[in-house]
Amino acid sequence: MSLYPFFDPKHLSYMGEYMRDYMPVATNYDPPTSSLNADIVNTDEKFSVNLNVSQFKPDELKINLDGRKLSIQGEQDVVTDHGKSAKSFSRVIVLPEDVDVASVASSLSDDGKLSIEAPKLIPVPGRSIPIRKMPAIDQQKY
Repeated sequence: MSLYPFFDPKHLSYMGEYMRDYMPVATNYDPPTSSLNADIVNTDEKFSVNLNVSQFKPDELKINLDGRKLSIQGEQDVVTDHGKSAKSFSRVIVLPEDVDVASVASSLSDDGKLSIEAPKLIPVPGRSIPIRKMPAIDQQKY
């Protein structure tokens, strides 16, 4: 025998009404930022990451590269007469094997667009290796 036929979701809405009186109301909070989604472009010529970080100042941003792991972080603390608020984000992106990690560069536009770019490594084409003829090796030297 199942209790599912006796379940009535209308009764849960009454609980929400009672709990509303006991929970503090959150006001003056910024909504979660959805504009920090990373735009990643991976072409034959380059790899790039683009972020809208217009809510952060340049000194509130950090970009680190550890091997192929690219870390992008932003942290902001705002103190006013009415209180304190904090915003932060963190993105970690593993760069593909064919990216030249020594050439990773970043730029920040005036309108807050952060761009991180790296060229792709030039692939070494396969080639034939010629065999040179050498004089016989004296066995007594070994």
